Amino acid sequence: MKQYILGVDIGGTNIKIGIFDSESIELIDKIEFKTPKRDQDQSIFLNLKSEIDQLIKNHKLVYEDVIGLGVAVPCPVKNGYVFSCPNLVWTNMDIVKELQKSFPSNIKISVSNDASLAALGENESLDMPYKNAVLITLGTGVGGGVIINGNIHEGSMGYGGEIGHIRVFDENEITCGCGSKGCLEQICGTHGILEYTQKLAKNSKTSIDMNRLSVKSVFDAAKDGDNLANKVIDRVAKYLAISASILAMIVDPEVFIIGGGVSRAGSFLIDKIEKHYKSEARFSSGHIPFMLAKTGNDAGIIGAAYLVSQQIKKSEKTDAW
Repeated sequence: MKQYILGVDIGGTNIKIGIFDSESIELIDKIEFKTPKRDQDQSIFLNLKSEIDQLIKNHKLVYEDVIGLGVAVPCPVKNGYVFSCPNLVWTNMDIVKELQKSFPSNIKISVSNDASLAALGENESLDMPYKNAVLITLGTGVGGGVIINGNIHEGSMGYGGEIGHIRVFDENEITCGCGSKGCLEQICGTHGILEYTQKLAKNSKTSIDMNRLSVKSVFDAAKDGDNLANKVIDRVAKYLAISASILAMIVDPEVFIIGGGVSRAGSFLIDKIEKHYKSEARFSSGHIPFMLAKTGNDAGIIGAAYLVSQQIKKSEKTDAW
């Protein structure tokens, strides 16, 4: 009998659900809906169950056909437990326990951080997945995930992979959203890129239309040779390289994967990062390659599906023993 796995990515704006073949982890179908804003400690789980009910029905399946449910959430997670999740107004919540209330006992449920699962999804989607890899996601903020020996690294409290909050500079005294100062996210996140562009534009000429300023417009101008824009992007690349050089000495990955919205800049950004990385890296870690993420917005649901698949296989081996 063919069996299936569900992969879910719960975001602050939208929730995505994918249904996968349990053997190949091939994505069969996916849906997306708005994340409810009120009473999220209950409404998210109720809406999720309702949407999954409909997805299963659409494919003429029953819950006995489903063996696993993997879930990505936008906050630190340890063994399925969330201490605090500002994006979803969750506090001290056992996500696995909450989900088990709604789904049959035959379904294995696994939960972890969304960036960590994006890293797993990206890595496992490669023709030859790496044993050790680091994903750095660039968007509104800077996130990441660490893969060690094929598994995500949560850490003791679930903060493993919070790459955006590595302290890398002392250029100003502005406090980051995390409460610290000098975080990578303050330079390479959307706000940091735009703020630095505006700062330079006060005293330098640029082709960028400051009334329509966006990260894309900065990258487009840099690609066209705008000096100011290139200075902004070069700064982003430099500090990403510094952070990667630090991570290389701790994790020693086989590859750095660059994802998130900013990664749409493509090889233009990768080339700049690699240039700085070779001068920042120590020992032979300078040979670690950088590559662009490939799975886009599906990384989270793919990673969630792989996570629960891994845990099902581990349980089967334990039971066999």
